[in-house]
Amino acid sequence: MRYLVQRVSSASVHIIDTDTTNSIWEGFLVYMWIHRDDIETDWKAVCEKFARRVKKLELFSLWSQRKKSQTFSDVWWELLLISNFTLYGRNKKGGSIDFTHSASFDLAKPIYDYQIECLEEEKISYKTWGFGAMMDVKSSNVGPVNIVLDW
Repeated sequence: MRYLVQRVSSASVHIIDTDTTNSIWEGFLVYMWIHRDDIETDWKAVCEKFARRVKKLELFSLWSQRKKSQTFSDVWWELLLISNFTLYGRNKKGGSIDFTHSASFDLAKPIYDYQIECLEEEKISYKTWGFGAMMDVKSSNVGPVNIVLDW
């Protein structure tokens, strides 16, 4: 699994089919990649490790004041978690994209749901979206700061 963590001043996800929106202010927009082979690994340990690690990330919250960076948990930011199968897409030739490395819906959903449980266990304020839904994501990146966490 991989996570793309973006430091944002705001982010929102609009679920097109249900016309609902979830949004956060200061915090992290996190895209979660689930590989088809993740089901064969200790994915529960990875989800737990991510939840613990994201609380400790220092991503330059106070650049303008030139003060020490603060961690996610220091400032009580929010996290917007989005599963994005397209991040495992490959394009080796031609115009078509191959998504065969991405986990199927049936394999990815339990992993995503467990990730949410881990965020709750770590008392991380989070929002999410309807898994597998068509969506419109908007964000205002700070920095921009983008970090990939890979396990």
